[in-house]
Parts: sequence; structure tokens; C-alpha cells
Amino acid sequence: MKKVMLALIAIPIFLGTTYFISPPLDVEKYFGPTESISDSENTIAVPYALSNLFVADMHADTLLWKRNIAERSELGHADLHRLLDVNVGLQVFMSVVEAPDDVDADSIKQEGDQIRTVALLDKWPYQTLGSYKERALYHASKLFKAADSSNGRLKVILSKEDLTVGKQNWQTKEGPLLAILGMEGAHATEFKVENVQTLFDAGFRSMGLAHYSDTEFAGSSSGMVKHGLTDKGKALIKKMNAIGMIIDVAHLSNQGIEDALNLSVNPVYSSHTGVFATCSKARNLPDSIIKKIAQRQGLIGIGFFKGAICGSALEDTVRAIKHVRDLVGSEHVGLGSGWDIASLAITPTELPDLTRALLDQGFSDKEARNVMGRNVARFFLDNLPSKEHK
Repeated sequence: MKKVMLALIAIPIFLGTTYFISPPLDVEKYFGPTESISDSENTIAVPYALSNLFVADMHADTLLWKRNIAERSELGHADLHRLLDVNVGLQVFMSVVEAPDDVDADSIKQEGDQIRTVALLDKWPYQTLGSYKERALYHASKLFKAADSSNGRLKVILSKEDLTVGKQNWQTKEGPLLAILGMEGAHATEFKVENVQTLFDAGFRSMGLAHYSDTEFAGSSSGMVKHGLTDKGKALIKKMNAIGMIIDVAHLSNQGIEDALNLSVNPVYSSHTGVFATCSKARNLPDSIIKKIAQRQGLIGIGFFKGAICGSALEDTVRAIKHVRDLVGSEHVGLGSGWDIASLAITPTELPDLTRALLDQGFSDKEARNVMGRNVARFFLDNLPSKEHK
């Protein structure tokens, strides 16, 4: 027993010592998405089929990694320069503060903490090792520092007025890239409703209620029980509505989405998801839910990852987008890529190919512009708080 106790004491001492004396590992080099894009200063060879196309995407996990997104990189999918190269004018950057050991099953327990390992190996601030909230605040600070170093080419959007001005100033391939901070799941509140205000003050403008597992707020689409909103979750919805935090229903259970739609006075969106009719995974949305989100002026972001589209080809993504268009209209579907967290069917350089594929599938120019960015810009313009919002 004494040997066991000594081992338990030694492990945190060893980890603490390792944290302070070891250099950052740069975990993305070893565990990030395998696709990499040349750091050539040349723009893409294939032009868009539509001129002056404003592209917007609702889900990038780039803040998870060590690199500065204002600098061009060969790692992963996205950074300021690679996004501007392909006319991305608006990007939601998500903060991922927790991930259990199992993230692939349809029924997942909250066991393990993969993000703590990334934080330890990449030398995040020490307080992030034990705090979801501190991880989120660290990610927010990274985005603002990147914007400060970008010579005005990256702008963090906090209000509808910011978005209006930013979009007026946007020029293809010149920017600025308009960035919105989102929270994947509500773990960063540490399950205290009052902490939403802290996250809002730090710059977050959207937040999900669940991630891979069921929580004190709500059931997850991949949780063990997949329950709806708890009383604490309902209080969270009301608080988010009151301060102007947009509700993201990605990863939320179907019952949780129904509850959120019934309770929220504002539209909701699903930042990165799939369509159950074209990919029968637990996390993907059935037609009944898609219709209800659309009826409430919400938006569906189609992910480019296998769990959303059940494939690894551009055509798989187009099939999901087309299903939503056919079901509820082109005004309610957009891009929810999942840049920088997994292998994807499409990388940023292939966004022009996606546009061409939509046109080839019978989408009108207007519909293609809606999907590629107009819907996302409109949704956030309608639902971001105004500067006068109290």
C-alpha cells in the first residue's frame, strides 16, 4: 500500500516537473489532420464559377493547436492566408475544451480528457490543465492575439454592427477575414449558468449545450441516455437568450434540440452536422428536426467529415446539402466544415470544386451563393447582439 501511495504522489510531481521544463511538442504535427496544403504564396489554380463569392463556414477547430492562425502554415487545413486565398470572408472558430477517450461511438461516457493531454504537451497556461473555463479563455486570447498581429486582415466580430462594417470592407482574397468565437459544448461554464457571462465578456458569441456525452445541462446525440434539457439546461437557454449568446444545437440530442426550439426566443443553428437521411449516424439530424429548425429561421451547417456524410468524397457532402435544400430550401443550409480536427472530404482549396458541384446538381447561382456563405452571414447578422444590447 505504501508503494501505491508513493506512486500516486510521484505521478503529479513528475507531470508538474515535465510541464515546466519540457518544450512544447506541437501535437498537431503528430495527431492533427493528415491533409496539408502547400505554403505557396500563389492563389488557387481553379477559380470559382461564381464571381465575387463570399464564403462563410461555421466550424473550425484550429484554435486547439499551437500555431498562430494569422500565419501561413503547412499543417492542417486552415489559417488566415489559406482561407483568404479561397474567398472565405467569415469563419466561426470553435473552442474545444474537452473530449473523452471515446469520440466515435453512438453511446459515449464522459471518461478521460484528451484535451488535457494536448494542453500538457503543447504547454498551454498551467491553469488550463484543470479548468475547462480557463481553456476557453486561453483560446479566446489566442484568437484576439492573432487578430492583433494580422495588420487588420483578421477581425474578431462581437456584434451585428461589427459584421455589417466588416462585410462592407470585405474584398475577395484581400479580406478581412471576419472571425466569430464559438464554444463546442458548454463544459467551459463548468456547469454554472452564471459563467456564461464570463465567456460572453471574453468574446464568445455562440455556444453548444452538449458535446460527446450527456451533461448536467442536456443530453448528447452520442450520450448514454440522450435525454432532453434539464432544469439547469433550461436556465442556461434563458440566460443565453438574455445576453445575446447564440445557441448551437450541434451534438445535442434530438429531444434536447426539441426542448431548445420550444424554449428559446431566438433562432438556433447547428454549426456542424449531417443529415440522417443520407448518413444514419446518431449525431445527424432527422428530417423532422431540420424542418423545425428551418421554421424557426435557423440554419444547418453540413460537416465535411465522415461522421456527418458517411464518406470521404465531395459528392457525399453535396448529397447532404442537396437533401436539406430539397427539404426546406437553400436559405437554411450552409457550410460546417470541421477544419483542423479530422480528415475531411474537402480541404479549403477544394471549395471552388464544391461550388461547381452544386451548380452541376442544379443549384441556381442564388442557391449556390446562399449555401457557400450568404446564409451564414445573414444568420449571424440577424442574431448577433447589437452593441447596445444589455
